[in-house]
Amino acid sequence: MHPELNSRMKLLSTCLSLALLSSCASGPAPYSADVEARDIIVEDPITVGSQEIGEPQTPLENRFDDDALVVEELKSNRAQFYTQQAQTQTDPNARINASLSAAEYYIQASNYGTAADTIAPLNASLLDPVQADRLAIIDAYVAYSKGEHSLALQILEPLTLPALSADEMPPENVDSLAEQANNDLSTELASTALPQVPDRIQLSTQQVDALLLSSFSHQALGDFDSAVAALIAREGSLVGAARSETTRYIWQLISALPVEQRQEIFQSSENALVRNRFEQSLNAERAKVALAPQQFNRWQEAPSEQTKQTLVNNWTANSPRNIAILLPITSKFESAANALKDGIEYQHAANQSPFRPQLQFYDIGDNPNLAGQYYASAVQSGADFIIGPLGKDYANQISRYSYDAYGDSGTSSYQSRPNTLLLGGDTPLNASTSRFTMSPEMEGARIAERAWKDGHLSAGLLVNESRSSQRTVAAFTQKWQNLGGKISKMVSYSPAQYDHTTELKQLFAVNQSEYRHKAISRTLGFKPKFTAYQRADIDFVLMIADTKAGRLIRPQVNFFSGSKVPVYATSDIFDGRQDKIENFDLNNTRFPVMPWVVQSAQIAKYAGKLNMLFALGADSYSVAASFDQLRRNKQLAINGKTGQVSISTSGETVYQPIWATFTNGEVSAQETLGLDINLLPAPNNTLNNTRNVKGTYSDSTYNSQTWDKSSGSRLQQQYRQQQAPENSSQQEDIEDGLRGSR
Repeated sequence: MHPELNSRMKLLSTCLSLALLSSCASGPAPYSADVEARDIIVEDPITVGSQEIGEPQTPLENRFDDDALVVEELKSNRAQFYTQQAQTQTDPNARINASLSAAEYYIQASNYGTAADTIAPLNASLLDPVQADRLAIIDAYVAYSKGEHSLALQILEPLTLPALSADEMPPENVDSLAEQANNDLSTELASTALPQVPDRIQLSTQQVDALLLSSFSHQALGDFDSAVAALIAREGSLVGAARSETTRYIWQLISALPVEQRQEIFQSSENALVRNRFEQSLNAERAKVALAPQQFNRWQEAPSEQTKQTLVNNWTANSPRNIAILLPITSKFESAANALKDGIEYQHAANQSPFRPQLQFYDIGDNPNLAGQYYASAVQSGADFIIGPLGKDYANQISRYSYDAYGDSGTSSYQSRPNTLLLGGDTPLNASTSRFTMSPEMEGARIAERAWKDGHLSAGLLVNESRSSQRTVAAFTQKWQNLGGKISKMVSYSPAQYDHTTELKQLFAVNQSEYRHKAISRTLGFKPKFTAYQRADIDFVLMIADTKAGRLIRPQVNFFSGSKVPVYATSDIFDGRQDKIENFDLNNTRFPVMPWVVQSAQIAKYAGKLNMLFALGADSYSVAASFDQLRRNKQLAINGKTGQVSISTSGETVYQPIWATFTNGEVSAQETLGLDINLLPAPNNTLNNTRNVKGTYSDSTYNSQTWDKSSGSRLQQQYRQQQAPENSSQQEDIEDGLRGSR
């Protein structure tokens, strides 16, 4: 392109992009949507040949800043201005450029007839390649406006064919090829030719615009296979927000199609990238159908997108008067049961209502099969509300016993079934039963909702191989794809290792650029200057790690991403200790957290998951006070210690946590939902609280046997002697038993 026209071509071709976009909503394409508006940046005066073009002297047109980019200011007035320029220019090349600019602005003003008249006198043989491409797009857009979609595609074919015929391959195949190439290089097999990793084709601005109009034309003709292929080719040439918006439009387009049509396109398309997108959408649909008959789809609901009416959680005459709490205290769940019990007692001590209930705790032991007998005993003792039991197997026993004793109608010949708040399990719920757990599925869905609300589209996942991690990933993936997001890459790591270079190179596709450098070096015989690049299709990273692993991984993520990619994590990333030095490496990591965990960070008796169970116990007690109201109306909620608590239509008691990040090593809240997160100023006498635990701990060893209630501190010698579970699998069994699994 002529150097003197460089800045002007950038401006005008960008304006054409805006013209294409403005008609997305009004054109005949059945599934049209705004894709993006590229920012117009004028670094130099607009010139034609050697002559500088002045701006029209009007209040609107005398500006060339961001305010001047409003669509209304890029219509007829500028078209008329460039029409005048075309009539007055003596330089033929300048006259052509001015005519093309006028036509582009007439299209922006939806004045297609005048646009066609403006370019009619142009002699195609006198145009340079860029001008010819601009003219072709104008011709195609005029044809599109008349409903001549096949003609528009015919005009655009020379521009779109190179991009659509490029032999691209999915990122997974590129990674595999790069890894194989590295192996070939390391073994120095001179007789074997290096495999060729295809470069993504570089497109001009006109080609990018042509692909968008081509997609609209294919949609109008009902050819959604080709429409998506054009958008994918366009997506690959963009970066940043423009790429993200194109990705969003692709998923909007695919999601608008019936499942049967998506299935047909997936089976018939010859484009591997198109099949990949449709396969992802179909997988999301299949997961949704598989879950539909079950009641454990609480993570499909989006409390963050709903407006809840907050109940003032006062105990009234309609609240329960006798509450039974079933906990497996003398079992492998001892530490968890005691933490939850302390939370209930903490909230009970703060209840000064005249309708304050009586509490009765039942130690149901280590045999889940006896849970039903304890439940029956509690009912016979006059309990009108039951919290628990804690643990999957225990809770399932209660569900089966309750059904056998009272039937599906919820009544028997001798007494009614009391309202019950289970603390685990995976059985169906009835009208008088709800379930309150710290489900990995719920947390995975909450992260997906938050990332989508923050405007992200493409995720990179860094996960460990624990069952809890797998459950979080499954729920995140389902929710993310249902929202329209894309998972660009998922990599597993081992928490036992310190160096995660290999995994992060895979995540950010650094291996591919390193392979190319090696291949070039081998061909040239020397090593040229080299800087590895990372992929551009990851908007954020979901890092599933506890505090210890996160402190190792997070700085390495910064290194390989240039500290530019946002990082989200699960609640495990914060162990409940405000440690500015140790947590400094976790800076800018976003994660969901219970308000209580933030409030009690300096004084809590418990830490980690045990402190979360403490909050769960406190909120279980609060839910009992307003259970009937919450069960009847899912729009009602209470502000609790776990977050904003409500009961879903499926009967699950769910909590919406707050969102926080690490700033200078300390946790700071970013979205509080109006909940109280003020730090507790001093220990509460009813709990013998003390400063938080310093150092390493695990939930399996941090229990009543290692805590001296009289002194409010840990028994250090016993703590050292207490053995952790024999392996991580045993610890996972305990956590699964507590949290329940689908």
